[in-house]
This record gives sequence, C-alpha cells and structure tokens, in this order.
Amino acid sequence: MVVSSCGGSEDSAVSSTEHASPNDTAIEKSASQTTQPSATQPAKRTIGSRIGPDIAGLYLGMTPEEVNAVMKDYDASIRVQDTSRYFEYNALGKRYKTDSFLVATHGQIPGGSVGLSVGYSYPPSEPRVVSITRGHRQTTEPLTQADYAKALIDKYGQPVADINNGRTDSRAERTLKWKLAETGDTSCVLGASIGNSVLDRFVKEGRKMATVDVTPDYAAQCAGLFEYTLRGEPVTNASGTIFDVWAQAKSEFEAQAWVQQQVAEKSKTGTEAPKL
Repeated sequence: MVVSSCGGSEDSAVSSTEHASPNDTAIEKSASQTTQPSATQPAKRTIGSRIGPDIAGLYLGMTPEEVNAVMKDYDASIRVQDTSRYFEYNALGKRYKTDSFLVATHGQIPGGSVGLSVGYSYPPSEPRVVSITRGHRQTTEPLTQADYAKALIDKYGQPVADINNGRTDSRAERTLKWKLAETGDTSCVLGASIGNSVLDRFVKEGRKMATVDVTPDYAAQCAGLFEYTLRGEPVTNASGTIFDVWAQAKSEFEAQAWVQQQVAEKSKTGTEAPKL
C-alpha cells in the first residue's frame, strides 16, 4: 500500500511497511508521491456504513471484532490471522514511523478448501471493512457451474452481468456480477487487493490512471465490485468479491492528510536565535 503526500520533497515522502501476525515475517515497503486533493464525501455515506449483502456472513462496515466472531462462527476450525502495517515518513531529514494499524484479517479453513479475507479502512478513523473475498476449492464432488450459479442467484438475486468463455471443460470460466448498492456507476478498478492501496490501481477505459488524476470527487463516482467467478466445469475453484472502492479511497485520502499533518508538526521552525 502506498500513501503519499503533497509536494514530493524528501521531508514529505511517505511509505508504508506491512507485517502479518503471528508467524509471517515478510516485509514489504514502497513509496511514491501524489498531489493531495481536497477531501470530499458523498452525502449521507460514511466509511463505517454497512451496505450491500454478505459473503459468508461478512458485511462491509464491520469492525475487526465482528469479523473475528463471524469467521469463527462460519467454521470452528478456521485459522484467523491479522495483518498490520505502519507508515514511514521524513521530517527535517529525520525518519519516523506511525504506530502499527490493522489492514486485513484472513481466515483459512484447514486443508485450504475455503479462504476468507477482509480489508479495512486506514487511520486516523477506526478500521471498518471495505473489502471482502472468499475463495473456494472444490476437490470432492464439485458442483456444476449451473448448480453453483443457481446457489448464488438464490442468495443474491439476478446478476446484472453473466459472462462465460464458452468452454465446457476444466478451463471453463463464468463470472456473475451484481450492482453494489449505494455506490457509483463508474468502473474504477479491475479487482480487490486485500489490505493494499487502491489509489494507485485506478483505471479508466482500460488504462491505468495517473495518481494525480485520482481525486476524492472522482473516487466518489466509483462503482463497487460485487462478483463471483466460477472456474472449471464442474467448478473446482470459485472466488467472490465485494469491494467498496469509494470507502477504501476515501480512507487513503484521509490517511495522506493525517500523515502530512504529522510531517508538518515535526517540521516546525524555531524562534530562538542561535548562539554565535
């Protein structure tokens, strides 16, 4: 995930480091600069709003505590793991980092048949679910695409798009898409990347957008993602996604301002004359 701030000087550079607990020691770092737009927000909507349907009982807007409870209710044997991150920034030539904050929770059922993941909004606000994914591997008595799709339609209603690649073998693929309520109509991203930045993944007419063009007003028009892809005939792999693109983008804009405020506080000039 990348959060960047105004200017582009060394003292305003912001990067983030992600770490998983309890056993993942992988470290990722990245940094870039963008222009900081002014914050806006769609009327009557907040990042914590619970919208849309659920995946495995998980809803957008849930707290981490609710997520953990739902995952354990879904399957008592599930192994739950949280992923945290912190931001690094420079001020007056000195490097600082923020406190760690939660960016994702992953649940894996032993054997790998089902994996659940949620991504959270960033500080300074409290974390709320902004993205949900479910992966399902069927290796024993898999359902046909028709039967799996029927189960999805029974739960979510008729999709707005139902696309297949015309194959009827192990490489068959079918994607069902629904409209995510209370989100815009502009397609802004190709998919969800749990716990990672979305601002540097915006696309327009099939091409990646320059981050300087991704503003809060533009993000407010983004359609949410709500889709399931079925692979194989019968289905051996299914993946579902619900992603509130606007909520994730808004939290990143707020995080940029939050970190830039800390840069400004640590860059204050003094008034006492030097002893010469």
